[in-house]
Amino acid sequence: MNAAAKRERGAAVVSALIIVAIVAALTTSLFQRQTASTRRVENELARVQARAMLAGGIDWARLVLRDHGRREPITRGDQIWATPILDTRIERPGDDRVAVFSGRVQDEQGKYNLYNLAANGVPQPEQEQVLRRLLAMLQLPDALAGQIIDIVAAAQPPAPPADAPSAPQGQAGTAPGARAPLPRGVDEIAALLALDPPARNELRRTMTVLPVATPVNVNTAPPEVIAALVPGMSLSQARAMTGERDRGNWFNNTGDFANRLAGTGIKAPAPTVATSSGWFLAMGTVTYERARISMHALMRSTPPAAPDTLWTRENP
Repeated sequence: MNAAAKRERGAAVVSALIIVAIVAALTTSLFQRQTASTRRVENELARVQARAMLAGGIDWARLVLRDHGRREPITRGDQIWATPILDTRIERPGDDRVAVFSGRVQDEQGKYNLYNLAANGVPQPEQEQVLRRLLAMLQLPDALAGQIIDIVAAAQPPAPPADAPSAPQGQAGTAPGARAPLPRGVDEIAALLALDPPARNELRRTMTVLPVATPVNVNTAPPEVIAALVPGMSLSQARAMTGERDRGNWFNNTGDFANRLAGTGIKAPAPTVATSSGWFLAMGTVTYERARISMHALMRSTPPAAPDTLWTRENP
């Protein structure tokens, strides 16, 4: 075999190797794309199934709250509704895969309702002072008060004429005549204000946004909220009061709260408060295969009927 033939044969071998490498690369790429596509489909199916199971978890919260409303005249932090469900396995017949559910319910009336800051879009000075005291207790900027009031006032419709029928309340979305939709919870307000995570956590712990004005339930309120409600009350005094409460000396009614407040030596009149609640936030998380779905749902309890769900929000 001459040199030219050897070179041609060598070039043919190299070309064949290059073609094999290209085909192998294309095959690998197609296989990876198919695998990624299959995994995306599997992940989405898992997310759909996790959402369905999470909806069942929200129904659990509704049943617990319905039972609470029928049995209990007051709302306290030691009752069954306040007991969280942690890492509960969910098994389905014919499916070897196991989902894990965790959930809990919060009393939203145990927080300061930012909707109180305005009435028919008109800021309320007395409630503004409550908010400013609460922000000071939380060591948050006082300038947030004006911004929050503007957000809440814009979401309220103006007062209707005296001869006009009253508009229905308690619905999510933009109320007729309002300039903006009512935020679904303090997380949306915190996002509008670009608050950092520590500030957001403080708002979640002490404040809420409900579609109607509500009094604070002093049986579940944190000490900062109670101190903010009572002019001249220190945080240490509020902590002493809530500490006694949480050791089992719950407030039986609003008169009981007023009497104990007077016993602390505070001269300010007792604010308008409550000892039962009609608004709750159900929170649940389902982990199923590679999917993890979390959801919040705002519920209004109207015994003896089952609670209504006003809105749900899937968390990112």
